[in-house]
This record gives sequence, structure tokens and C-alpha cells, in this order.
Amino acid sequence: MNTMIASVGRRAESGYFRRLVLERLHRLFVIVIVLQLIQVFKNYWWPETYAVVYASVAAAAAIELLVSRAFALRIILQLAAVLAAVVLFTPYAWSGWPDGLKGWEALREFAIVNGKPLHPFFEIAAGVVLIIHYMAYLGTNKIRAIGFILMSIATLAIIDSFFPLELWTNIAWAVVAGLGWLVVLHLRQLRERHFDSWSALAERPFELAVPAIIVIGLLMLAGIAVPRAPVLLEDPYTLWLQAQNKEVPAFSGEGGYIGGGDSSGTGSGPSSKSGYGRSDAKIGGGFEFDYSPVMTVDTSQKAYWRGETKAVYTGQGWTDRKGMETTSAAPGETRLPADKPTLEGIETKQVTQTFHILRKDRLPVLFGAGAIGSLPAWQGVNGNARLTWNKEEQELKFQRSATVESYTVVSDMIVIDEDKLRTARAKEAEAPFDLAPYEQLPEVPSRVSDLAASITADAANDYDAAKALESYLRNNYPYTNTPDVSLQKSKDIADAFLFEIKEGYCDYYSTAFVVLARSLGLPTRWVKGYATGSNQLDEEGFRSGLGYAPDPNGAGTYTVRNADAHSWAEVYFEGVGWVPFEPTSGFTVPQPIAQPAPVVTPDLPVDDDGSAVEETETAAQSGGWSAAAWAISGGSLLIVGVGALLVRRRDWTATVWRRVRYRGATPNQRIVRETERLIAFLGRRGLKRSQHDTLRESFTAWSGRFSSLRPEFEGVLRQFESARYGGQDGGEGDVERFNAMADKIRKSF
Repeated sequence: MNTMIASVGRRAESGYFRRLVLERLHRLFVIVIVLQLIQVFKNYWWPETYAVVYASVAAAAAIELLVSRAFALRIILQLAAVLAAVVLFTPYAWSGWPDGLKGWEALREFAIVNGKPLHPFFEIAAGVVLIIHYMAYLGTNKIRAIGFILMSIATLAIIDSFFPLELWTNIAWAVVAGLGWLVVLHLRQLRERHFDSWSALAERPFELAVPAIIVIGLLMLAGIAVPRAPVLLEDPYTLWLQAQNKEVPAFSGEGGYIGGGDSSGTGSGPSSKSGYGRSDAKIGGGFEFDYSPVMTVDTSQKAYWRGETKAVYTGQGWTDRKGMETTSAAPGETRLPADKPTLEGIETKQVTQTFHILRKDRLPVLFGAGAIGSLPAWQGVNGNARLTWNKEEQELKFQRSATVESYTVVSDMIVIDEDKLRTARAKEAEAPFDLAPYEQLPEVPSRVSDLAASITADAANDYDAAKALESYLRNNYPYTNTPDVSLQKSKDIADAFLFEIKEGYCDYYSTAFVVLARSLGLPTRWVKGYATGSNQLDEEGFRSGLGYAPDPNGAGTYTVRNADAHSWAEVYFEGVGWVPFEPTSGFTVPQPIAQPAPVVTPDLPVDDDGSAVEETETAAQSGGWSAAAWAISGGSLLIVGVGALLVRRRDWTATVWRRVRYRGATPNQRIVRETERLIAFLGRRGLKRSQHDTLRESFTAWSGRFSSLRPEFEGVLRQFESARYGGQDGGEGDVERFNAMADKIRKSF
């Protein structure tokens, strides 16, 4: 009687409500967790990528709620939504329909031109949507769901602890979504095992949902609102490093600065992160790139963002000179005292820059392009900050590091005129300050000065000598952020780089350049700051791949990241001042360059129709990347089409899959294996059986509980017993009849 009532209750239950709450709602919680996981790429993905992913996931969630069946249709609609998001949120430009699509070549060209701009946005967003489907499929089982939730939280916690990312809020959302997910699975299990209890609860949905929402909401609020306190127990990773007498990498997490690191965040071990450091007494080792943003710069001229200079080389690193004269500086001063170039014909370019610091971290200095001339304004500076100006080293430095939200500086950048510089000496009899500290060297191996002399043997002047050193280092030493320091035998870091390690990053190159130049008597100093960073227009042009050529001296807004921390060198020339040199392989210092006199070119020959004759490039020259775009676009469409076909003909697909899977097995063996799979499926649907029950006892109980499926349960049991214990071999017909009954049982659940 109870079974009959339960059966009637099941038929009366709203099918849409059941599919929405019990079969679809957990997918929304999966979406929330996946959205938290992709935040670990926030310093790698472009903003457009996140916009496309968010729009695609929102559309996928809406489709999941509105379309509760027709899996193939849902996938097609969601991929179409991904395509629409790419068109809406990226600089995608439709090239239009061609005049004709005759032949494969025309079709290929059309697909390349219109499919290329979809990369990589379509692949990333479609991948996220498919991952959500896969995790939702696995998450129908409580054990797998708990495993996925714990792995997600652990991943976010590890990245939050050991990388400069703040993911606490994301962890809280993952916990809340995980709890909601488990609530849905619990309700599903309740419905399967105790339908009468479920029916009573389903009649009062608010009484069921409100307590769960309140408990989970209070848990999240308590976790977010609790004040942060110092850790009581050190984490195992830190304890292990300390036991090994290794330096523990320090991440600010707020501004991207590394306390106790070197100039560019390249600390003494491979566990260091790139970033602007505060100590340069010992350089070397390796580091990992950290792409978290530090600041944006609105500038009228592309440049390196200069921070500090160092004069004293110790053989292991760099330190400041003692007793240098400084003066107080404050915003609003029209001019900072500085030395002006006196050589006739040398020009300077006035460059205005506004720096916006993206995170609340204390700055040791204010950055600027070249020699800073004035500080018109700043905002968000803590009240007790005191800024000093060193006119010799051209530094704006805080006495104690201070927080700054934004500031504006005006710089005077030297316009490089190589002809003029070749007439200037790298010394000056009446320099405005003592140049001796910039020629100082500790005792270095003689092979360093011998190398400098051999490199510059053909140089006719000091400028050419400096350029020869720059070119030699750029062309003969490969760049790497993980040099093999085990090769170092010399105590002098420059000597070790030049003759033993023979690879490295900016600190190695710039230090070696200064040491080589000083060995020739050239007054040289070491500079640290940031490279230019990335410009949005440059990024968009690079992504388009349509022959974009960025302006090497372009104005614009640049995003500067920890990975852009850099060091270079400056050489002093008579009447000119300090001129930057870039010895690091793969880098170029952006500096205004004097324009040569215009050259008059003869007129181009003219065709009969009056158009100028020009050389053209063949289409084959641009076909390398296009082939990849064609493959991606065509492959994506093929996968979607094949997937839709297989789902539409799922019965045929299942039959083919069984034949492939059980190739070589007899019909009886296939029936036995399919029975085992059916039992496992029923177990996942709540039909548990005791380990002491025989299969006949379990099937008899299930057929009594679900009377509408009694013929199928009895038929499956009969064929299993015949295949397992009978003496006769079955045929393909027996397998097909068994599969038909098993499929009907599966579909009923």
C-alpha cells in the first residue's frame, strides 16, 4: 500500500521542479566555484578574456535553468553564447561575406579571416563552460563532490598563501557554494531513500530553504568580518625553509614589493619573486616572474621609470654613498634643482607622467622618466611622509617609506643625438659634483679590465666605447631568470657572470656593464626602477596580428607589473649629463632620438592607369599563424557537430561503444559486466544492497518497490543467472535484449 502511495506521489510531483532543484541547482554552485578558481589567472588573462568568460558563464547558467533536458541543445546554445560574447566584448571585426565561396581555398580564406580574431577568447571561454559541465556531471555523487570542493578550497588557499594574490573572499564564496552543493545532494538522496519525508518537506519549500540560507549566510559573514590576527602557528613550508637555512620568500601581496630582495626582485634563491626590492647589497641567484600589477602610468613619452641609482660597488652588490646632500621636496614646486646640459645642440624633451599606484603598499621612492624636473601634485599620501631630493643622483626618496595613491612628475629627457655624443668626453674637468665615486672599483680580477679593453679596441670615442660594451653584453650572454649559480667560483659577481655563469638577468648585465665601463675610466652608475610596461593599444594591436607596428616613443597609459622591475646603467658625458645604456639582452631603453634631416626620394614609376607601382607581398607570407586559426576554428565546429550527432543518436552510439568496449568478450561475459555496471548505477541512485544479499534478493526487493519495472528487473536477473551459471553460450540477440531492459531501467531513474 505504501509503495502504491509513493508511486502516485512521484507521478504527482512536478517534473520541472524536480529537474530544477535536484538535477540543475547543483550546477549553479559548480559555476560559482569555477568562477572563484579562474581568479588565479587575474594577472595573466586580459580584461577582455574575463569579460567573455563571465558573459559566457552567465548565459550558460540561464540556459541550464530554462532548458532542463536536451543536453545537445544546451551545449549548442551555450557555445553560441560564447561566440556572441567574443564578438561583443573583444575588438572583433566581421570582414563581411566574400563575393563567392567557390572552392576550398576561398572557404579556407574566409574562415581564417573571420576566425582568427576569436583566438584565444573562444577556446578559453568554451573550455570553462565544458569544465563546468564535466564537474557538474561528476558532482552528482557526494563523495566526488566533497573531493572537488576540498581540492578547490585547498588550491585557492595555497595560492593565497604563497603567491601575491588576495583570494580570501574567493575562498569564502567557494565554501558557501560547496555547502549549498552538499545541501542539494542531501535533498536528492532524501528523495530517493525517503520519498514520503521528501514530499512533506517539498510542500513547504520556504521552511526547507530559509534555515539553510541563514546558517550558510551567517557562516560566510562571520568568516569575512572576523578581524585578521597574526598567525599562531607557522606554516610547514616556512618551517622547512628555515630548517634548511634558506631565505623565506616575502610577498607583499598589496603592492608587489619585496622586503629584503634585490633591485628587480631577483633575490638570492630561486624562490624569490620579481618586484622592486629595497636592498641591493647582494645580487644574484634566480627568481620567478610575478605578473601582478603595481601601477599605471599616463605619460606623454614612452620611457623607463627610474627609481634609484647606486654608486658604490662592493663586488657582491650595490650600496648608497654616505653623506650626500639632500633637500626637502614637496608637491607644487615648479622646479627641482638640477644640472642642465651645456653642450650646444643637445636637446631635452619635457615629459609629463601621472602614476596611479594600484595597491596600498609603501613606496621607498617616487618613480619618473629620466631626470625628474618638478613634482606638480600628489594624492593620498600619509600625513607624516617626508620627501627628499638628491640632485646629484636625481632621486625623490622618502625618509621612511610612505603610501601614495597617485602623483604627477615632469621630467627632462635627453634627446639622443649620437653625432653630438661622439664629440663629448665621458669626463669633465669642472663637473658640478665629484665624479670619482662613479669610477670607483674594488679589486677585481685583471681579466675583467682586459676584456673591456679588447671589446673597445676599435672605439674612436667614449660614446662608441660604451656602445661597444652594451652591444657585447646583449649579443653574447643569453637572458634567463634562473641562471646556474653552481658555476660561480669567483667572489666578484661581475667577474663570475662574464667568465663562469655566462647567463643571467638584468642585474647581472647592468652590473657587468658598470664594472667594464669603470675599468676604462668611464664615470658610470647603476640604476634600478621599472621597464615601460604594457600599453592597451599595443596589446590590442598585437592580438589582432594584422601587421600592427607599435610606436616606439608613443604616449599613452602603461600598466606596470612586478615582472617589469628592471635595472640598467647610466654614463656621464661632458656637458650632457647622464645618458642611459641598456646592456640586457632583449631589452631596449625608450629614449627620444634626434630626427635626421628629411631625405628627398624620387617619384615612383607610374602605370598606364596613373597608379604608383609598389612591391606587394604574397599571401603565403602571412599564412603561418593563419593555419593555426583555421585549425582551431574548423576543429571547434567539428567537435560541436560530432558531439551533437552522437547525442542525437545516443542509442546507436551506446551500441557501438559497447561493441568497442567489449571487443573480444563473449556474449555471456558482456551480460555479466553490464549487470555489474547496472548495479553500480542503481547504487548511485540510492538503491543500496547489503554485502550479504544475493543478487536475486536485491532484484526481488527492487522489483517489489518499483512495480512498473518488475518485468525488466526479472528479465535482467534471469539473463544474468543464465549467463553466469548456465552451461550454454548466449548470442548477440540475448545481449541486445538485456541492454534494452537495462536501458529502460536506467532511463526510469
